[in-house]
Amino acid sequence: MEEKAFNVPNSITGIRLMGVPATIWFMLENHWAVATWVFLIAASTDGLDGYLARKLKQCTAIGAALDTVTDKALCLSVLMVLTSFKLVPVWVALAIVTRDAVIVVGALAYRGMAGHLEIQPTLLGKTNTVGEFAMLALVLGHQAGIVPGEDWVRPMFWLVFATTVASGMQYVWVWGNKARHQSGN
Repeated sequence: MEEKAFNVPNSITGIRLMGVPATIWFMLENHWAVATWVFLIAASTDGLDGYLARKLKQCTAIGAALDTVTDKALCLSVLMVLTSFKLVPVWVALAIVTRDAVIVVGALAYRGMAGHLEIQPTLLGKTNTVGEFAMLALVLGHQAGIVPGEDWVRPMFWLVFATTVASGMQYVWVWGNKARHQSGN
């Protein structure tokens, strides 16, 4: 059966992808409140497209790939701009970028070895993603004057750092075991 790439969930993901350059532009133009709301709308539709894809039985390979790329584009681009403005510490940004790079390199290596790859996010990985989005939304909101940030900023950075490192180590461990079992067959 042929997948229908143009469907409601994939359209929502496409709209979310358009929120990436919009958010960055508003940040660079110092329109922090607008950037915050565009980011929140884009981030909040992340679960909606997946839910609708499952509910409407419209899951597609292109949708799954586009969803992942859109999440990373939104998170990493906002993270880089906030870090360049010294609103997020470099050590937090480096942990996030390193984790994502290790996962991508590991996935490509596994796919090269096994010939296929079906990544299922772990609960810790999903928790980390939610934490990253929350941290970015709160930093944006604080910069916009929408939320106070003095009490939560430092603990939030440490929480995201900890879940980033832990989930990265978990993915390495899980996929390292799968690779060892795969090579043993």
